[in-house]
Amino acid sequence: MRLRGILNRLAYDFTRHRVARVPLAWWLLGLTLFWIALLALGRTALTVAGTAVTVLAAALLLAIALGKQARYVVFQSHGRPDPKPTRPLRREEKIPVRATGYFEVGGMRRYFASIEAWFETVETREHIVIASNPFSRFLLFAKTLSGEQGIWYAFFRPEAIQHLEVGDLCFGWHVQPAIRMVLQPDDEKDRDILYLVFEDGGTLDLVLNDLLADAQLE
Repeated sequence: MRLRGILNRLAYDFTRHRVARVPLAWWLLGLTLFWIALLALGRTALTVAGTAVTVLAAALLLAIALGKQARYVVFQSHGRPDPKPTRPLRREEKIPVRATGYFEVGGMRRYFASIEAWFETVETREHIVIASNPFSRFLLFAKTLSGEQGIWYAFFRPEAIQHLEVGDLCFGWHVQPAIRMVLQPDDEKDRDILYLVFEDGGTLDLVLNDLLADAQLE
């Protein structure tokens, strides 16, 4: 599970970080194809080092493709949960989590994996995940887009929760307790998947009970 988590984290970094506004994954693909074209045209000789680099690049591209398909995280389900005996979540109480899914702000919609966030439920029972996406660098020269830096939001009402399960989520090396939700905000949108990751099971149960209180699960 951790090996897949590390590969998915690497895939996410290659997808999110850019050089000259082009994702690293596309640079890697372009350079690999360019090298293969040179070999096919006889413009360069095939060496042991060149073969090793080509195989490594191809393996990395495969890991990036598989990571993207898996939404960059590994989730091991423990099944559909039951309510646990915990105190009720206070109105607008902010619970620290790490969140993976689609977030919106200012008309933009982006997918982020395992970013720092806070879960809260307001008086109307609408749930809100407030996520902070930082600026970061990768491999010295690659960086994330400055326009994606800052606070992003995911809003959903209890009736939008179509399916809910608990389990363990791995992103990179860390394996932590998590909630996986399938959301359909309205009939015109495709279903989204939102993951919330917690430091411990007690905090997970606190949020889980709040979600189950008036969710209309399938």
